[in-house]
Amino acid sequence: MHLKVEDQRTTPRVCVQYRAMLSGSAQPEGTGLILDLSSGGCRLESPLFMSPGLSLELRIAIPGLEWALMIDGADVQWVNEETAGLTFVRIRDTEQQRLDDVMTTQLARKSEGSDEDQVEVMPFEFQGLEPVLSKDPQLAISKGLAWFAQDREEFRFRGGSLLGRAFPTCTPEFAAALVVLVKAGGDQEADFSLALLQNYLGSTSTDAILKEIVSRFPHDDRKMGEVRISINSPGVVTGEFGLAEAWRVKKESLTSWLTDERQPVKAFAEQHMAELDRMIVAERHRVEAERELRERSRHEEESGHDHGYRAKPF
Repeated sequence: MHLKVEDQRTTPRVCVQYRAMLSGSAQPEGTGLILDLSSGGCRLESPLFMSPGLSLELRIAIPGLEWALMIDGADVQWVNEETAGLTFVRIRDTEQQRLDDVMTTQLARKSEGSDEDQVEVMPFEFQGLEPVLSKDPQLAISKGLAWFAQDREEFRFRGGSLLGRAFPTCTPEFAAALVVLVKAGGDQEADFSLALLQNYLGSTSTDAILKEIVSRFPHDDRKMGEVRISINSPGVVTGEFGLAEAWRVKKESLTSWLTDERQPVKAFAEQHMAELDRMIVAERHRVEAERELRERSRHEEESGHDHGYRAKPF
């Protein structure tokens, strides 16, 4: 695991709008929006209380990644109302590589002129709607679907963000309404639902919706990939084997899918449970290898012989 503090002024940044789960010792788990990102930090918008010196854990949902990017330690450097600047101080080597890959891709797009800065601005027609929509799931879904049809690319930053604030958790009523929408609709309705579920990554409250999408579109690789992202997101993990344990819990949650009478749902669950098994084994091997390297380094330092070997920073 990396322990680092970088000069954020010299680190390339890209403007993004990624959903994030965050938690800290001084506050409960909550959500936020990453507004810009670098290999060493980010700018975060969140209604949660933040103050300089606070340390947070972040789980960032990035399109194209099968599970959320995990930052084990992010220290708050400054705060301006609901926006804060964070420096990443603890991040695993594997997660740092994933972050670096994301940065490389984003910077390449920016240099090609294909990634314009995105700024979240609440459209005038959205103002005052949040409390109204929070009381009426059907109205919220009807409005959201219309916004999605108008602009899919911007939906998650605008309409999707608004609905996420109106429904901070996926309530049974909201989930049931989305199930009905997917069952009666086509590609657009399913894609709209998947875009909304970005607000609830990893929550089993969305299982009924995901099952309906799997049942309707079992051969759509893109949709199935987004279903896996929704399932795999681990939330907050602690301890060396925390990620492997989180995936074990995810696997257990899929056992109820095996009793579903719809064959595509059962087949998907069997396949994904096997994939989670492989991910768990690989993660445990990675942790054990890092532990062995640290022990070897410690023994060599105690004996005064390093033979030119240096363990990775932890």
